[in-house]
Amino acid sequence: MRNSLLVLLIIGIAFLSVTGCERAMRQPIMAHGPSDEKPDKHEKPEVTIDDPEAFTIAFVQEGIHFYKQNGFEATIAHYNDPASIQGQWYLFLFDENDLSLVNAPNPDIIGRDAKRILSIDGGQPGLEITTTTSEGRWVDYLWPNPATNKIALKRTWAVRHDGYIFGSGYYKPWHPDPAQLPVVSKDDPAAFTRAFVLEAVARYEFHGLDATLAHYNDPASIDGEWYVFINDPNDIAIAHAPRPDLLGSNLKDIQAPDGYPLGIELAMATGTGRWVEYIWVNPETGEDGLKRSWAIRHNGYLFGSGYYQPLE
Repeated sequence: MRNSLLVLLIIGIAFLSVTGCERAMRQPIMAHGPSDEKPDKHEKPEVTIDDPEAFTIAFVQEGIHFYKQNGFEATIAHYNDPASIQGQWYLFLFDENDLSLVNAPNPDIIGRDAKRILSIDGGQPGLEITTTTSEGRWVDYLWPNPATNKIALKRTWAVRHDGYIFGSGYYKPWHPDPAQLPVVSKDDPAAFTRAFVLEAVARYEFHGLDATLAHYNDPASIDGEWYVFINDPNDIAIAHAPRPDLLGSNLKDIQAPDGYPLGIELAMATGTGRWVEYIWVNPETGEDGLKRSWAIRHNGYLFGSGYYQPLE
């Protein structure tokens, strides 16, 4: 009898031990014991550039935290220092009146009203950014990527904090099908000119350089008074349908009939574009007119076009 009870007791203990282990293995494993320390809610999340949206949000939040910890003057000094740039990420800051205070890679923007900052295609991303709140918002627009010297789609995250706007963004490649770009009316000649030039840049990205030059050296590419001229990274003319005699010439040597150094002015165009006015022959009328050209650098190449106004 004792032997039978002893056997039953041993079996019972074994059963309880096995079932207890099964319950424990189904519970989450605690890496650390309980702690009285509260996590810093401002600590930058462990995100990497492999998730650019999350990294951008964290980068802006880090800038807000820096401001809270170090104050206004230190924040201005720190983020206007190029050393604060992390790859394609940098912090920009606007004051309560939406004037730029911080922009390390583009110091020429400092002091400008955000609402007057236009994107490459003439959009108003600055105005959109100023509508952000403490909840934050995303704004997408065309902007040059300094790492590639190409037009890119910039996706910016902006947050309003303590009256100021803190923001940053990242770039996505821009190479759309030129046939799918928005149609712009000639009733707005400046907007049409921008669109006409951006179509040429899109053609370059989509079809390549050789196909683009073949297209814009063909007189069939001329649209009324609009045509695209292209210069290589050394400013040598490589596309000019109405004036093939200019091919191979240096843009900086070209002057208007009145001696104005229009080539030098056009060559100063950057990745955000530049308007230049000068006297030039209108291919549609054959007469001199006041030409207003818009040119932009993309991958070193200069793309431009313009429209004409009567001489007074």
